[in-house]
Amino acid sequence: MMDENQLLHLVRKRQKDIELFVCLNLLPKYRSISQTGHFKEWFKLPMNYVRLIELPLTFELLDIKKNHVILDISSPKLLALYMVAKSHANLCISDIEDYFVKDFEAYSEAFKVSPIIQVFDARSIPYNEHTFDRIFSVSVLEHIPDTGDIDVVREVARVLKPGGVFVFTLPAYSTYLEEWQKQSTAYWPTTTREDGFVFFQRRYDYDTIIRRFNYLGFNIEDIVFIAEKPVKQPVLNENGMLMHNYYFLDERWYVKRLYRINKIPLLPYLAARIHSKHYHYLTRDGKDRNIRQVAVKLRANS
Repeated sequence: MMDENQLLHLVRKRQKDIELFVCLNLLPKYRSISQTGHFKEWFKLPMNYVRLIELPLTFELLDIKKNHVILDISSPKLLALYMVAKSHANLCISDIEDYFVKDFEAYSEAFKVSPIIQVFDARSIPYNEHTFDRIFSVSVLEHIPDTGDIDVVREVARVLKPGGVFVFTLPAYSTYLEEWQKQSTAYWPTTTREDGFVFFQRRYDYDTIIRRFNYLGFNIEDIVFIAEKPVKQPVLNENGMLMHNYYFLDERWYVKRLYRINKIPLLPYLAARIHSKHYHYLTRDGKDRNIRQVAVKLRANS
């Protein structure tokens, strides 16, 4: 197992390669895909401050080989398109809602790749046992209420080949907490408390990861935390969200100004990239007060 500094070096190299993929594949298609719902997001900010580490770290931990059969469970779809273009793997892109299907049919055609695009609930994956070599999910499991995260991992264990790898990322913190919103931004199925607050997500600590995901047909191979040197100490806001660098940095005047400049692609991304390089680091210390996300690598029992 490589140390955190070596891994971060690889992640940064992968981040730059995803940037190159965006520039070589997205920018030339600027006009042809300008009508898609994801157009403005991807041409301004293909990877935001949080995703800058999450996406390439997920790719590195997966250890993809040519002709692997891979399932993406509801991750940001840029990673899936990059993955299928780079690895020549057979990829199924999925989500619980169909908001992305038309857009990604257009993107797939533009990039001359052919992933399978499906809509289903990952608590009941419509594939036979031992179908996939690799499965990944970026910032999804935390949003599934009750025991939904555990249910998904059990289902993944069923469809993953023996010795296969499942990598997923989650919001993290030094102690476990749940974020319930007064005003929900969720488009996925969730639950509402008696006081009207809507479940948004969990933030996992090390002990909760071990308690919820160990002994579900997997061996935990690695747990890597994404941490940040804090701009301010994180606090829960009135809407129940943990405020950390992602929110504080977006409030800086020059970031707001970059967001308003629509004609030059990738300007907001430049700010996110600079901030990430300055603040982010990797650690395996689950007690580090600065952890904000976590990548978990599970290997299916042989």
